[in-house]
Order: sequence, then C-alpha cells, then structure tokens
Amino acid sequence: MSQPLVSIIIPSYNSKSYLKEAVASALNQIYRPIEIIVIDDGSTDDTRDLFPQFETLGVKCFCINNGGASNARNYGLEKAIGDYIQFLDADDILLPSKIEKQLTLMGIHKADLCYTPWVNFNHNINDAQKKFRFLHLDHSLKRTGKELMMSYGMDNWFIPTLAWLVKKELIVKAGYWNPAKCPNDDGEYFSRVLFWAKQVVCCNEVLAYYRVTSNDSLSKLNSPEKIDASYKSFQQIEALLLTGNEISLLSYPKRLYYMQYKLVKKMHPQLAKRAARNFDRLIAPSFLSNKVYYWWFINRFGLYNGTKMYKLLQPIWGLLKRN
Repeated sequence: MSQPLVSIIIPSYNSKSYLKEAVASALNQIYRPIEIIVIDDGSTDDTRDLFPQFETLGVKCFCINNGGASNARNYGLEKAIGDYIQFLDADDILLPSKIEKQLTLMGIHKADLCYTPWVNFNHNINDAQKKFRFLHLDHSLKRTGKELMMSYGMDNWFIPTLAWLVKKELIVKAGYWNPAKCPNDDGEYFSRVLFWAKQVVCCNEVLAYYRVTSNDSLSKLNSPEKIDASYKSFQQIEALLLTGNEISLLSYPKRLYYMQYKLVKKMHPQLAKRAARNFDRLIAPSFLSNKVYYWWFINRFGLYNGTKMYKLLQPIWGLLKRN
C-alpha cells in the first residue's frame, strides 16, 4: 500500500530573504512522498529569481498577481494533489520530523486533523523562545474540533497555521480561504476546519517555529480597516458556531471580541466599545470567569464600563489587603 502524499503550500509576498529557509525546512522533511508548492503573490523583491533553483529540487513554483496570502493559499490548494495539506508561511520553519510524527499519530487515532506545539523566534531558531506556554494543557486527549474551539474560549489560547496538518477530505468540507485581506484570516478559516473535524490529536512536541517580524503589519490591528476586517471575521465565526446549537461553542468568539477590545481600546476607543458590546451580547461562558471580582464587574456593568470601574477600585483593594 502506497504512502499518502502530503502537499506543503507556501505563499510568499516580498519574503525573499526568508523563503529559502522555509523551503529548505519543507525539503528536509523525513517523510516521503511530499510535494512543495510555492506561490509568489506578486512580490516586488525579485522572489521569482529563486524559482529556477527551487525547481531543480522538485519544488513547484507559480507566480500570480498580488491578492493576499489567503488568495495565494487558495491557488496552492487548486494545484495540490496531496492527501494531506501543510500550510507554511514563507518566513516560518518546520522541523524535519514534523509531518512524519503527525501522520503517524493521525494514523494511530484515525484523526483527520493534528497540531503540534510551536515557539516564536526572530532571526535564528537557536534563539527561539524555549518555553511553550500551552504545554500545561492536556494535549494527550483526543478531541473533536468543536471541543478544541471551546478550549480556545475557556483556556485562552490558539494554534497558528504552520502547526496544523490537515487531511484533504477535511479541507474539502471547510472550503477555500476567504480571499479578503484580514489579520484573522487563519482564525476564520480554521474555525471552519475545526467545525467539521471529527478527531483532533496533538503531537505534543515542539516541531514548528513561527517567525515574528517587525514588518508583519497585517497581523497587527494598527488601522480601523484591519480592526473592522477582524471584527467581521469574528462575526463569521460566531454565525458558524451558532449552527452547532451549543452555547459553550460561543466562548470562542466571545474571547475574540474581548481580545480585540483589549488590543484597540487606547487607539480606537469607539471600535473597542463595539467589540465590548458584542462580548456582552454573547451569553456564553468565558475564561474571564476565573477572575472572580473582575467577572462580577463585567456582568454587572458590561465589559467596557466594568473594566474601568474595576481598575479604578484596584488600588483601594490593595490598601485593604495590606491593612
């Protein structure tokens, strides 16, 4: 019986200085067979000059007009013929055993989706943050995708794109990435993947490295347009999870509204108020319930006003405790 083919899809936009390292990490995978698909998303830094070298190594290279990372990933999906899909951004790195270990675990548990812990780095993986803050979670448990999204909401965490390995059948159910440029494009897409995932397992070993770059502006909420795009993606996630008919699922979008409120309240208070109103609107559990006093203020006065009142009274509580 032949081994399943894994397609590694790498969109790239003006990432020439990083792309060789990402492609090398794909080529260095122990597992075979694989196909590597690189899509140049209309770069202006001569990324395509690397393509002849890549193609001699068996990498499939394509150039398209600039349309954003999600559009490039969709192009890659159209070209991919693998039974499993690995998405890899052009500045990230996979360890050589990632796909092999994930596929083995998926086979044992008959899972259609697998993730691995990851760490952040800036320039060299030898300087990466060695502490992975989610290892305290019980990753040994097998879960459905919906259960994992509940964990997102209640344990206040996430899984980035490069950490996943996805069975193609699940990709077909989830559909294409939303091509609109959005800081939460991966969150919206993988909410659909998780919604349909029957069995999710974790290969509980750090096998992926996420590069944090200073010019990764799309991932930052530094403009009303990006804030609004993220907000709309939260609404899409909420609408999807409402069809699951389980209140606990809404803890995930509730957390997303809270995180946007927290990140934009100084620079864009009106947009923060909008996020806070949506947090209040969702009658669902929240990870904030562990903060008993803060949670009381939020439930009594709403997230926006409750946070202000809570912070105003914190110094008084400090004095009372000392006395």
